[in-house]
Amino acid sequence: MFGGLVGRVPIYTHTLDVYGYELNFCSSEALSLGAKDDEEQWIKAVRQASQELDLRDLVGDNRAMIRMPSGSLAVCEALAWPKSQVVLAVPGDVLNDIAAEETASRLADEGFTIALHNPPCDLVELRREADFVSICSVDAQKLNGFRTNWVAHHDQNLHLLVRDVETPDEYDRFSKLGFDYYEGMFFERPRHLHSCEIPGNRLAVLELVARLQNPKVDIAEAEAIITRDMTLSYKLLRLINSAFFGVTKKIDSIRRAVIFFGVQRIKNWASVILVNSVDYRPRELLTTAMIRARTCELLAERLERPNTELYYIAGLFSLLDAVMDVSMEDVLRHLNLDDSINEALLQGSGPIGEVLRAVIAFEHAEPRELQGFRFEPGLPARAYVESIRWATDARKALTVS
Repeated sequence: MFGGLVGRVPIYTHTLDVYGYELNFCSSEALSLGAKDDEEQWIKAVRQASQELDLRDLVGDNRAMIRMPSGSLAVCEALAWPKSQVVLAVPGDVLNDIAAEETASRLADEGFTIALHNPPCDLVELRREADFVSICSVDAQKLNGFRTNWVAHHDQNLHLLVRDVETPDEYDRFSKLGFDYYEGMFFERPRHLHSCEIPGNRLAVLELVARLQNPKVDIAEAEAIITRDMTLSYKLLRLINSAFFGVTKKIDSIRRAVIFFGVQRIKNWASVILVNSVDYRPRELLTTAMIRARTCELLAERLERPNTELYYIAGLFSLLDAVMDVSMEDVLRHLNLDDSINEALLQGSGPIGEVLRAVIAFEHAEPRELQGFRFEPGLPARAYVESIRWATDARKALTVS
């Protein structure tokens, strides 16, 4: 198993559907030292990952973007992943290096999609000088009036991607300008950072989640809460009897489901269904939250932490502020969660916060945030990839139910 770590960050279309994921890498050496790889070690990690990890487990049928240094483009031919799924993002200065430009053009001919980052010329010149480029990628903070005028002139064969979009307001601005793809932390942040009124439909969901997650709720109460909501009970039974759970005998009542799976597991899945019922964008938020939940749970188990279900809940609710579009303080005010979960979600502190911070670092393959952990070889990649696969299958089952 790959001993380093591969993280992923979503890249969205203008409708906030997923175009693909930017993959981030670090080597096993970087993980153990808590330090960034040098270029040679990083390239080695990318090659090893492509040989030992199935790209479908990481990105499904979507695209995988890899940011390659211009001097290392030749190694891309040795990548084991399908070329048609890989987007190679290369620095704009590749156009100033004849050898690197020829390599990028050859890679495009071989089937890779080429994205040019922060090009030194305008789009008209780019199409004339480098017709092998399919995506023009620009940092949000480096955009100026000249470059934003490009949007009106780009053709359908050259797509524009804006990176490091930090806030929903920034996304709105670039969306109005007409960019094709968007990447950044904006999707994890609510629009309303200060206290505000939660819309009635979302408040109703939040209150039902609060009742379910009350630690004092026993089997009979959990059954009563779920069965009172006919839509929730119907969807929960559909989900439980789906291929995802693999039950051999049909479960035809909430009581039997609670007895079979345990009250906390049923409460958690009912909460997932409720969150999924909220009208929010992007829908990828729930997938990310489920990946965090599962990875937190797996790490807590491997680290032999008590009450692993609390780690799962912290991961699952870590993006609830973005789903509900209010601050995390406002969300937690309506929930009756364990203090250790509140501490983790608000300050990232305590044992649960420590693991949640590590899982978020997995997404960016950021070794400096993982100092102090003594993971067994291969555990970070194994846990993260398993969680992606698990969450992807769960989302499919939720769609059917």
